[in-house]
Amino acid sequence: MLGYKLKQLRETRHLTQADVAKIIGVSREGYNQYENDRRAPDYDTLLLLAKYFETSTDYLLGRTDDPTPVRHIDQDLHDEHDYHKELDAFLSDDEMTSMFYGYENWTEEEKRNLLNILKGQEALRELNKKK
Repeated sequence: MLGYKLKQLRETRHLTQADVAKIIGVSREGYNQYENDRRAPDYDTLLLLAKYFETSTDYLLGRTDDPTPVRHIDQDLHDEHDYHKELDAFLSDDEMTSMFYGYENWTEEEKRNLLNILKGQEALRELNKKK
């Protein structure tokens, strides 16, 4: 299963085995063994392959047929532009501004933690609406 998916992803991007092997830091022969299911990549290599092919490890391992990678809150926070935009949107509400007075002086870590908490609460509200 893994080998088939790796080959399919590689060929879709018009890459050779040597191209992918170089990108992930293994020999072409080593990568060939992944595609032919004679050897499985280690955990770090599997993550690197998923990241490079912009998919999830679950997709590569056959646990889902959806190649779309899962985005987590902490991944979203790495994009500073989106992070500041989202935080400003949360805190632009007068009620929020008064609740977190002086947040402009907080450290980046404090702001990220706040956004993480707020996004978690928003996700819980959405789940409760669906029930």
